[in-house]
Amino acid sequence: MPDRFIVKRLLTLLFLCYLFFFLGNSLVPLTDPDEVFYSLTTKEMAARNEWFVPYIFNQPQFEKPIFTYWLLRVATDLGGMTPESARFFPAVFASLGVLAVYALGLLGFRNERKAFWSAMVLGTGGLYIGMGKTVFTDMVFTVFILYALLSFYLAYSSPKQKVMGILGFYIFSGLAVLTKGPLGFTVCGLTVVLFLLYQKQIQFIFDKWMFFGFLLCLWIALPWYLFMVDTYGQAFVHEFFYNDHWRRLVEAEHRGNDRWYFYPLTILMGVFPWSLFVGAGLWALYKKLKTGLLGFEYFLLSWLLVVLIVFVPAHSKLASYILPVFPALALLTGSFIVEALNSTQPRLMRNLIAITAAALLCLGVGVLIAYPFYTKYLSSNMPVYFCSAALIAMAALMCSALLRQRLSWALGVLSMVVMAFLLTAFMAKSDVLPYVSSFEAAQYVPHAPGQKTTLLASKPYARGIRYYTGQEIAVLDINGRNYFSPHPIPILNTTEQLVQFLKAQKKTYAVLKKGGYKHVRELPANKFKVSLLKVIGYNYVLTIESI
Repeated sequence: MPDRFIVKRLLTLLFLCYLFFFLGNSLVPLTDPDEVFYSLTTKEMAARNEWFVPYIFNQPQFEKPIFTYWLLRVATDLGGMTPESARFFPAVFASLGVLAVYALGLLGFRNERKAFWSAMVLGTGGLYIGMGKTVFTDMVFTVFILYALLSFYLAYSSPKQKVMGILGFYIFSGLAVLTKGPLGFTVCGLTVVLFLLYQKQIQFIFDKWMFFGFLLCLWIALPWYLFMVDTYGQAFVHEFFYNDHWRRLVEAEHRGNDRWYFYPLTILMGVFPWSLFVGAGLWALYKKLKTGLLGFEYFLLSWLLVVLIVFVPAHSKLASYILPVFPALALLTGSFIVEALNSTQPRLMRNLIAITAAALLCLGVGVLIAYPFYTKYLSSNMPVYFCSAALIAMAALMCSALLRQRLSWALGVLSMVVMAFLLTAFMAKSDVLPYVSSFEAAQYVPHAPGQKTTLLASKPYARGIRYYTGQEIAVLDINGRNYFSPHPIPILNTTEQLVQFLKAQKKTYAVLKKGGYKHVRELPANKFKVSLLKVIGYNYVLTIESI
């Protein structure tokens, strides 16, 4: 393959990365509850000029390791405390992930088309795009795992690059541990061991450079953990290793997600618009098991199985947790797509494209049909949603028109479908923003330095209101409890606690969910005056005055 052709492919991928991961990141304020969690921690660290200890609500917090906060500190120190700065490194890592899948496809398949379509499937899938545009640890964590496994496969398949590959594997594994904890090394290590057992080459792990690489991994990952244990002792050990790791395995933080089908459904929806193609790729892999897989296919199967074995049994489930499996799925799918396109009878590929196009057409029509039922939630004019429906339907019709002669072009059209949803979100941000961010609600409560007060908030809004106002926060959650990872703030879970809190200051500003607002309205009218200032999405902004 000519180098100029590969350069053109890389430029194409980089352009798509810009469109999907970077464009529009300044348009929507940071969202609740997770983006503001990481950004609030970074903000409080910056206020203390602290680089080693994460803080939240003026106290050390031990929920996540330090690496993501280092990235956020660098971005916000250089670019300011803005949404675009906070989302900069997730976008960078998402782009690096796409390029790594392309490189791993070249290395493993020895086929540039398979490498390219693998990168396309990863970079244009819905969940991957979403994680590339939001502030979480999971994108950084996933890309470090990807680079660790890329490095290992380089060492395994290219004897001349063996030392560099082994050291790279341990460097990126160590950075993964520094990003999200011991799972970083667990996923990488188990994938390698399972693959080598498949290949009956387990002796590879006894190479002398493996020992030096492991020491390098410890040198990268251990110092921060040792510092935290030495500084905070049992408090850090209990919160980080027990509460945020072991307890999440045996107890569900989000109980509605604790279902056996949660991750299969997440994968199916998360790879949209490639859902059918991923399913077909997995089925093709299953059929190949009967005749024997190629070495690289065994490697991808090991990767897939390890991630599922590690994450599926855990009771705490979130869509972002399963992201490390997406690069492996993308590579399997990219291989399937090219083999199907190269088939002398590409009927299966035509059927998959046709069914996907039909689903998109139904989705476009559904947007128009659903519009009248949701007008009470919408402030934007009908043309915004008509435009969204038109873009989706247009993609479906273009795919259908290309079915007979230009299947690869039809796939190219599919790869841009998620852009229609992003454009709709940008155009309709006035509708979306009140339901995903407490930014607008925070504008109605005191946030000037000289107006220090304690604000009342429902649990999902506490971090955002704190981030946007800088004020002290108390949480109203009747019959509730502290966060899964406890926050050092008052949790008012009885009416008596609420009354005592309100009596302690003459006037209290509150941002509450509907249930919290109703509870406040039930307080004695002769003791408290409740004034509703604004309803913004799910946010009820009010004042409560003690009479």
